[in-house]
Amino acid sequence: MAEAPTTRPGYVNPQRQKVLRRVPWVDGGMDGQYVYILRCIRAGCGYEYGEEGIRVHQRRCPRCDDGAPGLPIPAEAPTLFT
Repeated sequence: MAEAPTTRPGYVNPQRQKVLRRVPWVDGGMDGQYVYILRCIRAGCGYEYGEEGIRVHQRRCPRCDDGAPGLPIPAEAPTLFT
């Protein structure tokens, strides 16, 4: 399955929410949907939160733009080098 343009790192939706990265597993809430980490790039905000890929294009910031609460950002998985 091809990756949607709206879930590529660097994509910014019309509400100024930028895709940072995809977490390496799917969310249990919606079958087959990966969780993506978004950052609000509105002036002075910078809030980061998670969201399922299918909703990235329409997300609003939960902190400064009355958006729905985001999914928690999962802790980074340990690697061999940390």
